[in-house]
Amino acid sequence: MKKIIVFVFIVSLAVTSQAQGNFEGIIKWDLSLTSKSNTAAPTELTPKQKEELNNSITELEAQINDPSMQPAFESNPSLKLMMEQQLASMKAMQGEKGISSLMPKSYIVKMKDGNSYTQIEGGVAAAAGDILYLKAMDKTYYIKKGAKTYSIAPKTKSTYSEDATVMVTPTTETTKILNYACTKYIVTFTEAGKSRTLFIWATKDLKQYSPSSFQISGLSNASNTSAIRKIDGVPLKIEVTEEGQTVILEVIELKSISLPTTDFLLPADYKEVPFGQ
Repeated sequence: MKKIIVFVFIVSLAVTSQAQGNFEGIIKWDLSLTSKSNTAAPTELTPKQKEELNNSITELEAQINDPSMQPAFESNPSLKLMMEQQLASMKAMQGEKGISSLMPKSYIVKMKDGNSYTQIEGGVAAAAGDILYLKAMDKTYYIKKGAKTYSIAPKTKSTYSEDATVMVTPTTETTKILNYACTKYIVTFTEAGKSRTLFIWATKDLKQYSPSSFQISGLSNASNTSAIRKIDGVPLKIEVTEEGQTVILEVIELKSISLPTTDFLLPADYKEVPFGQ
């Protein structure tokens, strides 16, 4: 259960990463959860899952309140915010809707001149607001339209140790996504003797969209970034299976169109507030 929650946050950050390529247009990602039988996963938690969830909440609350963690939070405010968002997500899952209260339905990402603007539809993550990245200033802003406020996100530090490794293995398996031919890659992350595997489907048919626009959050050291770049093409689908449930993030719409510069400006009448508020 906890691994699924963490993965949702990882892919959320992946699709909202800064656009470094020359692609201009709109990309819509759909997020879904399926069970072993390839059907929609049940939203109601089993007694065992409820117990695991309650234990995870207790553990995470202890970590957030641990005095020894405070120096790390002060040097990396985004770490504390991420943990608080995970905690809020876990508590939301205790309600009647279970895991469905956590899952975003989709992400809509606009890109132009290396800038990006992301809207999250549904799920707890949507409460954080829209996400604007401005390449010229190398800054990320969280914009809350309802409150007419924005905050500047601190630079995210890697959550992986320097000895963490990632292996990318191409397969012969292919499929079509949005009529683009895609090849399946197996991506395995290993740290402290533990491994996690993702499956990424990538296409070489999108010449105007740089693969460098796709990044996995937390893999900022040179060796891991280099390994991710071994994927030959642009990722259009990510999937991971944990505890019998599969989370799938897939591009369902990709439009190469001209966008107005005003889509990538901070609203002049919005007030700046501290990050996390």
